[in-house]
Amino acid sequence: MYKEYTATELAGELSGVRHLSPELTGPLAMLDEASLGWTMRYPQLAEAQQAFAQARGQQWPRTRTEQTWEQVVACADNLASALRELGDSSLDFCDQPTAWGTCDRVLPEHGVCRGVRNHVTATAAEVSA
Repeated sequence: MYKEYTATELAGELSGVRHLSPELTGPLAMLDEASLGWTMRYPQLAEAQQAFAQARGQQWPRTRTEQTWEQVVACADNLASALRELGDSSLDFCDQPTAWGTCDRVLPEHGVCRGVRNHVTATAAEVSA
């Protein structure tokens, strides 16, 4: 779902975290996963994304408190601010075939796919089909 979002759209979803119930860990996990893809392309987001990931990890029933929820909201806002700096950028995904299907890794801003070792030629893909 979040895969097609621009940086601004994902930032909007992260800013909306404050309106969620602290008990809903699923949306936080999806936002964590979606934002992780952005760090593959824009390493400058890594620190803010890791802080959000760590804060959301404290939202399990036995460790959740008002303070941990405030930390999630603050980290989500911080990550949203960093994403907004990228404007309407979107991620590109590798469409090369692999033994299990399409590679689908986030492509770095410069350079080749990090999963290039897993790419197969069209001939090899046809043989395994």
